[in-house]
Amino acid sequence: MKAHLWFWGAFLLFFALPFPCILYFGTSWPVQLADRSAPWLALLLLALSLVLWLALLLAFLHYLLLGPPRALHRVRSILADGEPRDALIEQAEQTGVHVRGFAQWKLQLSFQNLSGTPINEQMLVVDSKPQLRRFIAGQHIEARVSRAPGAFPNVVLEGAQPELDVARLWRRSIAAVIGIVAVASAYVFAYRLQSEGLGWTFLSLGHPLLVCPLVLCGYALGLRLLGRVLQADARGDVLKYRGLRVDAKVLKVRQTGTYFNEQPQVEFQLEFIDRDGNVQHASARRFIPLIELANIPREQVTLLYDPEDRSNVRLEGV
Repeated sequence: MKAHLWFWGAFLLFFALPFPCILYFGTSWPVQLADRSAPWLALLLLALSLVLWLALLLAFLHYLLLGPPRALHRVRSILADGEPRDALIEQAEQTGVHVRGFAQWKLQLSFQNLSGTPINEQMLVVDSKPQLRRFIAGQHIEARVSRAPGAFPNVVLEGAQPELDVARLWRRSIAAVIGIVAVASAYVFAYRLQSEGLGWTFLSLGHPLLVCPLVLCGYALGLRLLGRVLQADARGDVLKYRGLRVDAKVLKVRQTGTYFNEQPQVEFQLEFIDRDGNVQHASARRFIPLIELANIPREQVTLLYDPEDRSNVRLEGV
C-alpha cells in the first residue's frame, strides 16, 4: 500500500513541479520583449505567486508539523475525560512493523458511540506488554471515546501511553526548510536569468513560479473535497461517533451526473423521525456500482444522522 502511495505521490509531483518547468522552458523561453507583461500585471502575478506558496507553507505547518502535537494533546484529553467504552476486538493481526522492539497490531474494534449506536473502528497500536496477550480476537478491551468528536483521533485505548515521533517531525522540519530554500532560490534564479533589467515583467500565467504552486494548491483542495465527498473528514467522524441510526423513508432517487471510478453518484431524498419525534427531511449521496443500480432501495433505507446537526447524514448499507 505504501509503495502505491509513494508512486502516485511522485507521479503527481512530477506534473506539479518538473513538468511545468520543462513545458515553459521548451515553449516560452526566452521571453521576447513584446511578450512581457505590463509592470502592474507582473507585480500582481508576483504577489499571487507568493500568496500561493505561502498558503502551501501554512498548510504544511498546520497538518504535518503542528498536527502531531495537536493529536498528542487530544489523546491525553481523551484519556483524562473521554467516555469509557467496552470494545470487542473483532479482528487482530500484527502488521510486521516493530517500534522499539514491540510489535505493531492492527485491530478491528466494535463498540457503541456517544449515542449508543454500534460502530466499528480500525486502529493501529503498539503492544508494549505482550505478556498480557491483550489483543486477541473475541476479547474485550477498555477504550475511551472523545466527548467532542471531530478531528482524529476520537477513540483511545485505556492505559495508552502516547508519544511523538520526534524523528519524523525533524525530517518534516528539514523538508520544510529545504522547500523554502528551494523556492527562494527559484525566485532568485528566475529573476537573474529572465529580468534583463526589466524587473518581473517576464512573469506570465504560464510561468512555473505561478503554475507550480497553483497545481499543488489544486491537489490539496482536491484531496479536501474528496474527503468531504467520501465523508472521510472531521465532519464524517463527528457523524460516526455521535450519530443515531434510524429507518428513513425514500421520497426520491436520482442520479446527479457525477462519476467516481466510473461509478455514478445517486442522491436520495429522505424523510425520517428524529429522537425528539419530529419529522426531518434530508438528502444523502452515494456512489453506486453500475451493476447495483437496479437494486438500490426505493422505499426505505437505514440512515445515520447527527442529533446536533440533522443535516449531517449518511446512508448505511447502501
